[in-house]
Amino acid sequence: MAISDIRSKVYFITPLDISDVRELVNLVHAVMRAGVGMIQYRAKNRPTRQMVTEAGVLVKLARSANVPVIVNDRVDVALAVGADGVHIGQEDMPVADARRIIGPHAILGVTAPDLPLAREAERAGATYISCGPIFPSPTRPEKPPIGVLSLERLQTAISLPICAIGGINEQTMWELSDANPSLVAISSAISAADDPRAAAARLVQLAEQVIPHPTFGP
Repeated sequence: MAISDIRSKVYFITPLDISDVRELVNLVHAVMRAGVGMIQYRAKNRPTRQMVTEAGVLVKLARSANVPVIVNDRVDVALAVGADGVHIGQEDMPVADARRIIGPHAILGVTAPDLPLAREAERAGATYISCGPIFPSPTRPEKPPIGVLSLERLQTAISLPICAIGGINEQTMWELSDANPSLVAISSAISAADDPRAAAARLVQLAEQVIPHPTFGP
């Protein structure tokens, strides 16, 4: 599935503090019903067997709704469960190797904190580039925000879809209008809400208002 074909720009990243598969499934089911466009299964420091179990359940759940599921970091887990793709960072497998392993059609997201790395990832076969944290992020408080201007510069410099990440919520979403990202990755603004489904629905609707026509590079 191409990024331009997903049903909404809101890209939900599962929280690290949920280790019960039933709770995780209930959360993902709720946000899918709210209209999120893509799910990233993110689980640091869990046993591989547990990751395969959890990711496999999410892939089966999401497939009926035609919502792609991406596995964070772990190419092996993504392949094992038949996920739609994988998202890797600068400390993970090289982009070209990941593309070779997952094949030409799978989604390959890459975190690229600066323009040279983004261009390198583009040449190596990335599907989209993740840029951030744009705003101060409760999920990654140790990382300083790079600001909307950096997102705008990246958006005009490469031809791939850009995913904005970090501190995006109902208040900060409005600041992304000029940057016009193709995706907005959101975690705690949904998962930590009293009603995650309602929060996700509001963010999906807001994204349609604020960034109605995402661009795909120069």
